Amino acid sequence: MKNLKLFFFLLVASQLSWSCSKILSATFENDPVNGLPAKDLAGAPSGDVIEYHDEIEQRLKVQNSTISGSKALHFTYDPIDNPIPLAGQWLIFKGIGTDLTQTLWFSYTGQNNAATVAIDVSDGHGHLIARMRIKPSGEVGLAQNLTDDYSDVIGNVGSAVHTVVFTVFTSELKYNVTVTKSSGPAIATENKPMFTDNLLSFSNPAHPMLSFLHAAEEPNGSTYAIGSVTISRREP
Repeated sequence: MKNLKLFFFLLVASQLSWSCSKILSATFENDPVNGLPAKDLAGAPSGDVIEYHDEIEQRLKVQNSTISGSKALHFTYDPIDNPIPLAGQWLIFKGIGTDLTQTLWFSYTGQNNAATVAIDVSDGHGHLIARMRIKPSGEVGLAQNLTDDYSDVIGNVGSAVHTVVFTVFTSELKYNVTVTKSSGPAIATENKPMFTDNLLSFSNPAHPMLSFLHAAEEPNGSTYAIGSVTISRREP
Protein backbone atom coordinates (compact mmCIF):
# COMPACT_ATOMS: atom_id res chain seq x y z
CA MET A 1 0.00 0.00 0.00
CA LYS A 2 2.83 2.39 0.89
CA ASN A 3 4.54 1.62 -2.43
CA LEU A 4 1.32 2.36 -4.30
CA LYS A 5 0.92 5.71 -2.53
CA LEU A 6 4.55 6.56 -3.29
CA PHE A 7 4.01 5.69 -6.96
CA PHE A 8 1.00 8.02 -7.23
CA PHE A 9 2.83 10.78 -5.35
CA LEU A 10 5.78 10.57 -7.75
CA LEU A 11 3.42 10.47 -10.74
CA VAL A 12 1.56 13.61 -9.61
CA ALA A 13 4.83 15.37 -8.76
CA SER A 14 6.19 14.55 -12.21
CA GLN A 15 3.05 15.88 -13.91
CA LEU A 16 3.14 19.08 -11.87
CA SER A 17 6.83 19.58 -12.70
CA TRP A 18 6.14 19.17 -16.42
CA SER A 19 3.13 21.48 -16.24
CA CYS A 20 5.13 24.19 -14.46
CA SER A 21 7.89 23.98 -17.07
CA LYS A 22 5.57 24.72 -19.99
CA ILE A 23 5.72 28.14 -21.61
CA LEU A 24 3.45 27.33 -24.55
CA SER A 25 1.52 24.25 -25.65
CA ALA A 26 -0.55 24.09 -28.86
CA THR A 27 -2.13 20.92 -30.28
CA PHE A 28 -5.31 22.14 -32.08
CA GLU A 29 -7.22 19.15 -30.66
CA ASN A 30 -10.00 21.43 -29.31
CA ASP A 31 -10.34 23.44 -32.53
CA PRO A 32 -13.11 22.69 -35.07
CA VAL A 33 -12.14 21.03 -38.34
CA ASN A 34 -12.14 23.58 -41.19
CA GLY A 35 -12.11 26.38 -38.60
CA LEU A 36 -9.52 28.81 -37.33
CA PRO A 37 -7.21 27.97 -34.43
CA ALA A 38 -8.22 29.50 -31.10
CA LYS A 39 -5.99 32.43 -30.22
CA ASP A 40 -6.19 31.64 -26.50
CA LEU A 41 -4.68 28.19 -26.16
CA ALA A 42 -6.48 25.56 -24.10
CA GLY A 43 -4.94 23.88 -21.05
CA ALA A 44 -1.75 24.71 -19.18
CA PRO A 45 -0.05 27.10 -19.11
CA SER A 46 -2.50 29.97 -18.81
CA GLY A 47 -1.73 32.97 -21.00
CA ASP A 48 -0.01 31.37 -24.01
CA VAL A 49 -1.52 32.54 -27.30
CA ILE A 50 -1.51 32.33 -31.09
CA GLU A 51 -1.38 35.68 -32.86
CA TYR A 52 -2.32 36.32 -36.49
CA HIS A 53 -3.63 39.27 -38.49
CA ASP A 54 -7.22 39.16 -39.76
CA GLU A 55 -5.94 39.35 -43.34
CA ILE A 56 -4.13 35.99 -43.11
CA GLU A 57 -7.13 34.10 -41.70
CA GLN A 58 -7.75 32.81 -45.22
CA ARG A 59 -4.42 30.96 -44.96
CA LEU A 60 -5.30 29.12 -41.75
CA LYS A 61 -7.47 26.03 -41.39
CA VAL A 62 -7.50 23.22 -38.83
CA GLN A 63 -7.70 19.81 -40.49
CA ASN A 64 -7.85 16.17 -39.50
CA SER A 65 -4.30 14.87 -39.49
CA THR A 66 -2.01 12.24 -37.99
CA ILE A 67 1.11 14.45 -37.97
CA SER A 68 0.87 14.87 -34.21
CA GLY A 69 -2.36 13.90 -32.48
CA SER A 70 -5.53 13.86 -34.56
CA LYS A 71 -5.50 17.42 -35.97
CA ALA A 72 -3.06 19.88 -37.50
CA LEU A 73 -3.09 23.53 -38.51
CA HIS A 74 -2.69 23.94 -42.27
CA PHE A 75 -0.86 27.17 -43.12
CA THR A 76 -1.62 27.50 -46.84
CA TYR A 77 -0.34 30.10 -49.30
CA ASP A 78 -3.16 32.20 -50.70
CA PRO A 79 -2.68 35.72 -52.13
CA ILE A 80 -3.98 38.29 -49.66
CA ASP A 81 -6.87 40.38 -51.01
CA ASN A 82 -5.80 43.49 -49.11
CA PRO A 83 -2.00 43.30 -49.01
CA ILE A 84 -0.46 44.06 -45.63
CA PRO A 85 3.20 44.58 -44.67
CA LEU A 86 5.27 41.40 -44.39
CA ALA A 87 5.54 41.95 -40.63
CA GLY A 88 1.79 41.35 -40.35
CA GLN A 89 1.85 38.06 -42.27
CA TRP A 90 3.51 35.97 -39.55
CA LEU A 91 1.72 33.18 -37.71
CA ILE A 92 2.96 33.60 -34.13
CA PHE A 93 3.02 31.24 -31.16
CA LYS A 94 3.73 33.40 -28.10
CA GLY A 95 4.52 31.93 -24.69
CA ILE A 96 3.97 33.19 -21.18
CA GLY A 97 6.57 35.33 -19.41
CA THR A 98 9.71 33.48 -18.39
CA ASP A 99 13.36 33.91 -17.42
CA LEU A 100 15.28 33.95 -20.70
CA THR A 101 18.59 33.18 -18.99
CA GLN A 102 17.42 29.58 -18.48
CA THR A 103 17.84 26.98 -21.23
CA LEU A 104 14.68 26.85 -23.36
CA TRP A 105 13.39 24.34 -25.90
CA PHE A 106 11.25 25.46 -28.85
CA SER A 107 9.81 22.46 -30.68
CA TYR A 108 7.17 21.71 -33.27
CA THR A 109 6.10 18.90 -35.59
CA GLY A 110 5.31 19.70 -39.22
CA GLN A 111 5.10 18.53 -42.80
CA ASN A 112 5.78 20.50 -45.97
CA ASN A 113 3.82 20.39 -49.21
CA ALA A 114 5.56 22.65 -51.75
CA ALA A 115 5.77 25.70 -49.45
CA THR A 116 8.66 28.05 -48.73
CA VAL A 117 8.35 28.68 -45.01
CA ALA A 118 10.51 30.76 -42.67
CA ILE A 119 10.64 29.96 -38.95
CA ASP A 120 11.77 32.56 -36.41
CA VAL A 121 12.73 32.09 -32.77
CA SER A 122 12.68 35.28 -30.68
CA ASP A 123 12.19 36.72 -27.21
CA GLY A 124 8.75 38.12 -28.10
CA HIS A 125 9.96 41.71 -27.94
CA GLY A 126 11.55 42.06 -31.36
CA HIS A 127 14.91 40.47 -30.56
CA LEU A 128 15.67 37.58 -32.90
CA ILE A 129 17.43 34.41 -31.73
CA ALA A 130 17.39 32.24 -34.87
CA ARG A 131 15.87 32.11 -38.36
CA MET A 132 15.39 28.98 -40.44
CA ARG A 133 13.85 28.29 -43.85
CA ILE A 134 12.41 25.13 -45.40
CA LYS A 135 12.15 25.18 -49.19
CA PRO A 136 9.66 23.28 -51.38
CA SER A 137 12.41 20.73 -52.05
CA GLY A 138 12.71 20.15 -48.30
CA GLU A 139 16.08 21.88 -48.00
CA VAL A 140 16.62 23.26 -44.49
CA GLY A 141 18.81 26.34 -44.16
CA LEU A 142 19.77 28.71 -41.35
CA ALA A 143 20.27 32.43 -41.88
CA GLN A 144 23.42 33.82 -40.28
CA ASN A 145 22.23 37.43 -40.26
CA LEU A 146 19.31 39.52 -41.55
CA THR A 147 20.75 39.82 -45.07
CA ASP A 148 21.93 36.21 -45.41
CA ASP A 149 19.92 34.04 -47.83
CA TYR A 150 19.95 30.96 -45.55
CA SER A 151 23.43 30.01 -46.69
CA ASP A 152 23.98 27.54 -43.82
CA VAL A 153 22.24 24.47 -45.31
CA ILE A 154 21.97 21.78 -42.64
CA GLY A 155 19.97 19.05 -44.38
CA ASN A 156 16.77 18.09 -46.16
CA VAL A 157 13.39 16.92 -44.82
CA GLY A 158 11.73 16.31 -48.20
CA SER A 159 7.99 15.90 -47.66
CA ALA A 160 8.36 13.73 -44.54
CA VAL A 161 6.78 14.51 -41.20
CA HIS A 162 9.50 16.13 -39.10
CA THR A 163 10.04 17.45 -35.58
CA VAL A 164 12.22 20.52 -35.15
CA VAL A 165 13.81 21.37 -31.79
CA PHE A 166 15.68 24.61 -31.13
CA THR A 167 17.66 24.42 -27.89
CA VAL A 168 18.40 27.98 -26.79
CA PHE A 169 21.24 28.95 -24.45
CA THR A 170 20.64 32.67 -24.18
CA SER A 171 23.32 33.24 -21.54
CA GLU A 172 25.87 31.90 -24.07
CA LEU A 173 24.22 33.57 -27.11
CA LYS A 174 24.17 30.13 -28.80
CA TYR A 175 21.53 27.67 -30.01
CA ASN A 176 21.31 24.11 -31.34
CA VAL A 177 18.90 22.69 -33.93
CA THR A 178 17.80 19.07 -34.23
CA VAL A 179 15.40 17.83 -36.90
CA THR A 180 14.11 14.25 -36.70
CA LYS A 181 12.18 12.76 -39.60
CA SER A 182 9.65 9.97 -39.96
CA SER A 183 12.16 8.35 -42.30
CA GLY A 184 15.88 8.82 -42.77
CA PRO A 185 18.65 10.13 -40.50
CA ALA A 186 18.21 13.06 -38.15
CA ILE A 187 19.68 16.49 -38.84
CA ALA A 188 21.66 18.17 -36.06
CA THR A 189 23.82 21.25 -35.71
CA GLU A 190 25.23 22.87 -32.57
CA ASN A 191 26.60 26.11 -31.13
CA LYS A 192 25.16 28.45 -33.71
CA PRO A 193 25.53 32.15 -32.86
CA MET A 194 22.30 34.02 -32.20
CA PHE A 195 21.16 36.95 -34.33
CA THR A 196 21.07 39.17 -31.25
CA ASP A 197 24.69 39.34 -30.13
CA ASN A 198 24.29 41.39 -26.95
CA LEU A 199 22.73 39.64 -23.97
CA LEU A 200 21.51 42.97 -22.58
CA SER A 201 19.38 43.53 -25.70
CA PHE A 202 17.00 40.72 -24.75
CA SER A 203 13.91 41.48 -22.69
CA ASN A 204 13.76 39.58 -19.42
CA PRO A 205 11.24 38.35 -18.50
CA ALA A 206 10.63 37.41 -22.12
CA HIS A 207 7.60 36.03 -23.94
CA PRO A 208 9.38 33.46 -26.14
CA MET A 209 7.94 33.17 -29.66
CA LEU A 210 8.06 30.66 -32.48
CA SER A 211 6.75 32.22 -35.71
CA PHE A 212 6.00 31.00 -39.24
CA LEU A 213 5.85 32.91 -42.54
CA HIS A 214 5.24 32.05 -46.19
CA ALA A 215 8.56 33.46 -47.34
CA ALA A 216 7.90 33.52 -51.10
CA GLU A 217 5.09 33.78 -53.60
CA GLU A 218 4.08 30.21 -54.33
CA PRO A 219 1.47 28.19 -56.20
CA ASN A 220 -1.89 28.55 -54.49
CA GLY A 221 -2.40 25.64 -52.11
CA SER A 222 1.24 25.28 -51.06
CA THR A 223 0.87 24.18 -47.45
CA TYR A 224 2.95 23.81 -44.33
CA ALA A 225 1.06 21.67 -41.81
CA ILE A 226 1.82 22.20 -38.12
CA GLY A 227 0.82 19.34 -35.83
CA SER A 228 1.88 20.76 -32.46
CA VAL A 229 4.04 23.50 -30.95
CA THR A 230 5.73 23.53 -27.54
CA ILE A 231 7.99 25.99 -25.76
CA SER A 232 9.35 24.71 -22.46
CA ARG A 233 12.03 24.92 -19.81
CA ARG A 234 12.20 21.13 -19.97
CA GLU A 235 13.82 19.10 -22.75
CA PRO A 236 11.19 17.38 -24.92
